[in-house]
Amino acid sequence: MIGGKKILQNTLLLTLSSVVNLVISIATTSIIARSIGPELYGRYTFSLTYILMFSVLANFGLESLFIREAARDRVNLAFIKDIFHLKIILAIVTIGTLLFSAHILNYNSEIISVLYILCCGLFFQILSESLLSVYRSVEKMHVTAFFSTFFRIVSAIVIGLSVYFGLGFYGIVSAFSIGNALVFMAVLILFRRDFRLLNLRISPSIWFNLIRQGAPFYFSALLTMFYAKINIVILSKLASEREIGYYMAALNLVENLYFIPTAFVTSAFPAFSRLYGSSPDALKSAYIKMTKYLIILTVAVSIGTVLVSDNIVRLIYGDQFAPAVPVLNVLIFLWVLAFFSNAQSSLLFSIQKERAQVKIMMIAVLVNAVLNFVFIRSYGYMGAAIASVLTEGIVVVLISYVLWRAGFKYFPDISIFRLVVAVAGMFFIVRFLSQFNIAIAIVGGAVSYTCLLFALKVFDADDINYMKTLFRRNAPNG
Repeated sequence: MIGGKKILQNTLLLTLSSVVNLVISIATTSIIARSIGPELYGRYTFSLTYILMFSVLANFGLESLFIREAARDRVNLAFIKDIFHLKIILAIVTIGTLLFSAHILNYNSEIISVLYILCCGLFFQILSESLLSVYRSVEKMHVTAFFSTFFRIVSAIVIGLSVYFGLGFYGIVSAFSIGNALVFMAVLILFRRDFRLLNLRISPSIWFNLIRQGAPFYFSALLTMFYAKINIVILSKLASEREIGYYMAALNLVENLYFIPTAFVTSAFPAFSRLYGSSPDALKSAYIKMTKYLIILTVAVSIGTVLVSDNIVRLIYGDQFAPAVPVLNVLIFLWVLAFFSNAQSSLLFSIQKERAQVKIMMIAVLVNAVLNFVFIRSYGYMGAAIASVLTEGIVVVLISYVLWRAGFKYFPDISIFRLVVAVAGMFFIVRFLSQFNIAIAIVGGAVSYTCLLFALKVFDADDINYMKTLFRRNAPNG
């Protein structure tokens, strides 16, 4: 399949990097949570979520627009110099808006002080992502993978030193800013060596044109941000910091699994954009394969998580975070649905249906706000989890409908129904092995599920031949 090998190679590379990041993240999360407790953990994670929620303001759809156009014609790489200058201004405006909103919403002085520290890191993160979009557009995902891991390592070192030397809560908070500052300096040095595209000339007329073209991407991203994070803002006003800590503990575990859809979408978007311009039929075939494989993967991860959730929460956070277990059991299905919606959204952007995506997210924002307000008032932080899952389900249905009308149709074959047997086998093996060791249970479940997929022929002959082609050394790229 045209482009399939490149997508898989980049996805595997980013996944490998993200697995390393996951291990580091779990270790640092455990250190932080056990060091500062649920209340301060709630303050810390809420503040991080709040600044990242505003980071989309500096995007203006520029990265998505740039990657799509540069992937189709490398002449468009030259636009990065104008985008970078524009992003400096947008970053400053974003930080000003963020801090102003925090004062308007009357958050306490402790949260405000944390936000000031984190904003320094946000500025450098915005600029780094702008430069790294060039490497993504030319499908050099190893650069993105390297700097993602570099950030995690630097942050982990700062967090570890802060705990060891007793620097306390604010030492831990500073890790985000220190890590992003060092990443930006390293990315800038590498970028100037590889591309030499930056200069000091500014072109406001080009900025306005870029903003106009990126507007559909921007409004989609803006709406997605409000849709994904509005529950955290509502929680911050209706729940205590301790309850936010429980919710964020579960959410962080789920978000640590987002490396899988992120790796896939990061690899797939430029490849999808290229395929749409060269071979629409190959793109439709890729969509069918993608959907089948997503079902196979997400079923295993979601069921497996529910089976080991109690062990995982207590192992990482300690017994004091036990109330996070029921939330984790609900939020894992948010991850499942988000995997589908993210992959499908990247396809919508690739086929120039970004306006449809904007309309869908407008509906999602409204539905999510209403459901979260109602459910949080009735069920507390558990209500936030339920509302998020319900809304994400609606998003997947709407995007699937748009893709269906555009000719991207998936019909499940008989092999997919054999998943029930494979999941049942995995279920019993995980339950049995979890009596001895949680790590053995996870590995045993993964191995048994994979073996059953082949034994039961969930992967048919076409799938197996396709996999062999992807890994064959001399198979043609592109």
